[in-house]
Order: sequence, then C-alpha cells, then structure tokens
Amino acid sequence: MKRLYALLAILIVIYVGINVGSMVINDIGNANANVTENVTENLVSVGASSFPTLDNFSSSAVNDTTISLADNDGMTIYVSEIDNSESIESIYNNFIASTEHTSTQNIDQNGVNTYFVYNTGSESYDADVFFNKNGQNYLISGDGIPLDNSDYFINHCKTIIDTIDITSTS
Repeated sequence: MKRLYALLAILIVIYVGINVGSMVINDIGNANANVTENVTENLVSVGASSFPTLDNFSSSAVNDTTISLADNDGMTIYVSEIDNSESIESIYNNFIASTEHTSTQNIDQNGVNTYFVYNTGSESYDADVFFNKNGQNYLISGDGIPLDNSDYFINHCKTIIDTIDITSTS
C-alpha cells in the first residue's frame, strides 16, 4: 500500500510539473509573439525592403526607393534600394571609376559582401556603402561624417546590413 501512495505522489508531482512547464512555455511563446508584433510595428521601409528602426534616428522618405535617417546630432544616413540590372560589384567598380575617393574597403558583413568607398577630408568624410542582400542591391550613404563619429556611422551601417530584408514584392 505504501508503494501505491508513493507512486501516486510521484505521478501527481509529474502531472503538476508538466502543467507548470506548459504554462511557462505558453508565457514565453506569448512574450515572443509580442516582441514580433512590436518589431513589425517599428520597421523603417525603403522600397520593398525594411529594417528595424535605429535608436535615436527618425526616418523620412526621400523618394520611392530612398529614405533618410537623421539623429539629433545632425548625422544623416541615406539608405536606397538601387538598380538590380547589374551586379553590385559592377555598380561599385563603375562608381569608384567615376568618382573622387581617398580609400575603399571590402568586407564580409555576416555573409554579405560589402563595399565601402570613402572620401576623407581634414575633419570629416563622406561614405558610400554598396551591398546586395537577398537579390536586392542597396546603397547606404553619409556625408560630412565627423572623423570622431566614424564608429557610430559604421556600426549603424552594419546594423542596417544585418537586418534589412525584402518585405514585399512591389
């Protein structure tokens, strides 16, 4: 008889544990759904693509395929969907052949081949960043970036590259 009571107690503990565990999993699932909903509501759209809003930046449309992102300190970053009729390498090579620049850099940003073109002045620089993600060519640009704000600009570019995705087929 003691064994039956012990078995019954063990089964009750297991039953309660399973129910509590399922409630925790449901709560986590609901929390993840809320995060997904919030992210969907806080997207910046450019053409048929979008990415999460950047902290401290407000966005405004320049045209159908370009947006500007401006922060309170006066930095403006332009993000554009660009022509897909040529490879991003061709677009980049044509750009550097036709513009004045002081340096270039090619990096692999989390699997995305990215081309940076810089034109550096004494206290600031202009930058153009070319990349292709999911079959879409993009350009990120910044003008008059203070040299001491370089990491700030570059890190935001990397965030855009990492998170941008095609959201519609228009």
